[in-house]
Amino acid sequence: MNLGIKSRIIASYVGLLIVFIAVTVLLAEDFISAYTAMAIAAVSTVIMFYLMLIRLIKPLEEITHTAYEMAGGILEREIMVQADDEIDELATSINFMARQLRRNMVMIGEERNRAKAVLDSMADGVIALDSESRVIMLNPALEKKFKIDRGSSIGKKLIEVIRNYELDQLLRQVLKSKEPQCREIKVLMPNPAVLKVHVTPLKAGDSNSSGVVALLRDITERRQLEKMRADFVANVSHELRTPLTSINGFLETLLDGAMDDKETARRFLGIVKKETDRLSKLVDDLLKLSKLENNKTILEKQPVNMAKIIGQVTEMFTAQAEAKDIEITTKVPENVPPVMGEKDLLIQVLVNLVDNAIKYTPEKGKVTITAEAEQQAVKVSVRDTGTGIPQESLPRVFERFYRVDKARSREVGGTGLGLAIVKHVIELHDGEIEVESSPGGTVFTFKLPLGQGCCAC
Repeated sequence: MNLGIKSRIIASYVGLLIVFIAVTVLLAEDFISAYTAMAIAAVSTVIMFYLMLIRLIKPLEEITHTAYEMAGGILEREIMVQADDEIDELATSINFMARQLRRNMVMIGEERNRAKAVLDSMADGVIALDSESRVIMLNPALEKKFKIDRGSSIGKKLIEVIRNYELDQLLRQVLKSKEPQCREIKVLMPNPAVLKVHVTPLKAGDSNSSGVVALLRDITERRQLEKMRADFVANVSHELRTPLTSINGFLETLLDGAMDDKETARRFLGIVKKETDRLSKLVDDLLKLSKLENNKTILEKQPVNMAKIIGQVTEMFTAQAEAKDIEITTKVPENVPPVMGEKDLLIQVLVNLVDNAIKYTPEKGKVTITAEAEQQAVKVSVRDTGTGIPQESLPRVFERFYRVDKARSREVGGTGLGLAIVKHVIELHDGEIEVESSPGGTVFTFKLPLGQGCCAC
């Protein structure tokens, strides 16, 4: 039967006591000498100490040493004790605890890696602060957005990392109130942006706030699109209201009796016809622009000869140019390679550019159309000798409804959408367009990639 450690210690001391009593009796009866008695007592004590060392002290020392190693994070080592008492049970329990800790550490590591992978893959910025408003975590999206370094940011105050007073105050409010908040803020550095910030308090085990975590979503593009949509609706409403008001006014005048005056009636009807044509062109341009801005638009590309298109467009505007005594010239080499595109849309591009050039060029002016092959692309330019476009207006000429001279544009029948259509068509063809202007004239230049199998020779 296995004895427990307490029973063994008691049995050892009892045995040692019996030996001492026996030695004392033998010594009193003169069966042994005093030296012999001392030798027996010493040998018995040494044997008892050796047994205690082997069966108790050594195992406890090994258990203690291994426990210290486990506390330091070394969980791979197990206690090797050969016993059948409480010490063996203690070693078995510690070994089981170490195995459980190893398993839990692996699970925690996997969870941490998954959480890190999720945070690193998020497009939105995430930042966490402790109760002292110091940074304890931030993800790569936030690093990229604010051009900061994660390693040097940890442990610093938020205002030292992201120099935005409004954001710092928002997170401090959540730290104080312990209530989640959501707010839009504007940042100017490193780039102007509008951010929607969701801030949530972090709860510790005692339900007290131990910090906050903030999710920063960039909604700059959304706000810009909303502004563009609002501006678009306002502009369309204005563009439609102007001719409709004019038409309504002239029709009321005619109905009030002006129809009896044939000359006046004819003049008014001519104006109504002109305004109706403007409305029709505006609606057509809006439909074209809407179709081009639809991301699902698929071009039916085929090799297009730009020289032929330039010739067709030039012929279309010959009469209009002669009416203003404007000279149209073309400079197009015969060996210009074809480009890949949709012919009708490319004709529309040239029609809009040449039409604008003629409209805004004074009498006896000149419009020049050129084309040339250039590094796997064909470059086409439309140059006029008009009054030019102010430098501050050049970045906005491709915006919808933007006009440099609104009165002049309406006078010549412009809708303010032609250049926007041109830009969308060129971009759909993977090309690029630019404009240069001076008081002596303006030149619009666009480049289109060559057709497959073609090269600029």
